[in-house]
Amino acid sequence: MYHREHVKPLELLISFRFELSRHRRILPNLIDDHVKHVFELKLFLKLCRLSLQMFSSQAQSLRDLDLTSIKFEIFIVAFTILPFFVLAYFYPLLPERVPQFLTLTGEVETWAEKSVISVFRVPLMAVVTQIVCLLMKYGTLQSGSLLSLAVAGEQTKLQEQYLRLNAGLWDWFRWTVAFKMSAESLSTVFLSLERFKFLARPTFVITAMAALIGVAGALFYLYRLLAVRRDMKARFGDEYVPKPVDTRRVYGGFLYFNSSDPALFVSKYIFNFANKWTWIFIACLITYPLLVFLPE
Repeated sequence: MYHREHVKPLELLISFRFELSRHRRILPNLIDDHVKHVFELKLFLKLCRLSLQMFSSQAQSLRDLDLTSIKFEIFIVAFTILPFFVLAYFYPLLPERVPQFLTLTGEVETWAEKSVISVFRVPLMAVVTQIVCLLMKYGTLQSGSLLSLAVAGEQTKLQEQYLRLNAGLWDWFRWTVAFKMSAESLSTVFLSLERFKFLARPTFVITAMAALIGVAGALFYLYRLLAVRRDMKARFGDEYVPKPVDTRRVYGGFLYFNSSDPALFVSKYIFNFANKWTWIFIACLITYPLLVFLPE
């Protein structure tokens, strides 16, 4: 079973926008705009701290499986968290309207009123994306959604190769997302402040290149994964079977709830709802479109 502290990030993500709006109605009658911005930043940093704790926990699990490294995780954390500090530093200097969406040529298409959500929207999206990619990597390795082989030898080697390629695919997404979205986050400053506008075009080019590299690398990994799967099927046919599921833990014919199973994903039932990370994963899937389409 999961406890209340496990879903605290979920509750905060859902209530963050409502809390911010509620306090904005109260604060103008009590304090000036500068203090109000400080309050908003403190509330926002609390959310970031909880997300970082969750990220560190999952990264430790992957390191135990020898499918990640300290240097790589430091790179991811640095490029994901650094934009928050940069934007927090420049936040008081930003104008009342900040860029929200860009065209394919790098020009500002939509402007939004300055707020914590509109300024920190992109780095928040980066955090959510990192959590999703990490959970996909972790879940694939832990859930047994890959087929369990009945014999050792060459089959085991192929399965290990498949596992490492799958982990490599999500790590590829993670580093390209960290690099691209950290640069994209800085565009808020470069496009808003006149003295930094000369950096806006190079930053846009960097983000475009990172996106192209990310897509190219993902296609390469997918090709390798398909090749290994074809090799496994050609050599061993259907000698492998899916990991068995305790049907006593299935409710309503589609809800799998088994606290003794460490799996995050279950092939037939998609999620193991007894795993606390399932709720974090679902919260991220809900939060991402909200950050994209509902900035204040």
